[in-house]
Amino acid sequence: MDYKTSISKMTADDHIIRGEKLSDLMSGSFSDAIFLILAARKPNDQESKIFSTMLISVIDHGMGTTSSQAARFVASGGNSVNTAIASGVLSLGDYHGGAIEGAMKQLINVNDVAEFVKNNLDNKNLIYGFGHKIYKEADPRTQQILKLCQELSYQSKYIDLVQSIETELEKQKVKKLPLNVDGVMAAILLEMGFSAKAGKALFVIGRTPGLAAQVIEEQENEKPVRRVSEEEIKYEGK
Repeated sequence: MDYKTSISKMTADDHIIRGEKLSDLMSGSFSDAIFLILAARKPNDQESKIFSTMLISVIDHGMGTTSSQAARFVASGGNSVNTAIASGVLSLGDYHGGAIEGAMKQLINVNDVAEFVKNNLDNKNLIYGFGHKIYKEADPRTQQILKLCQELSYQSKYIDLVQSIETELEKQKVKKLPLNVDGVMAAILLEMGFSAKAGKALFVIGRTPGLAAQVIEEQENEKPVRRVSEEEIKYEGK
């Protein structure tokens, strides 16, 4: 059977990734190599700094997240590090970790901001990339990324778009739903030319080190086996 790929190939003395020698890539940053292998091109200086910052912004968000809890519970059952990390990754979905992909898919189809917001609110559809359970007024990660973009004079029609949606959401909903880190990442990734499918993949890449730390801490510091206390469970049967 013949296999075809434009990602990489082995040679007698090196490994070629997207046309670049791995030995050359090793003198650069890990985030630049991630950009190359997913986007099939090298980032420019602006993109390199912003892309690295975005990956860092999702590295961990506490022990209480769905993915951290999943990874810790599986680790507490006596499973290996890789199994526990994988369980955390498997827990990532449309409502946790998948909002970047969802936002990218929505943003590329927005023609009129007011109409987009109204239609989604009227139909009770989720508008990805806005609102946060903890950050009610502003997502500090979003603010940091936008500040960096401003410092680097990085302009994007998609950044303008998500900021317009944020304003329109508050206007129509009469409630603050701040642009979150997923929304700003979605906007920038679209500007950089990434496909929507890369959105969830990049969240996985960024979050995996955090999951690894959660798993290792669980295995080194906690007793097996984790269990939800009965006081936290409300029985509603007969």
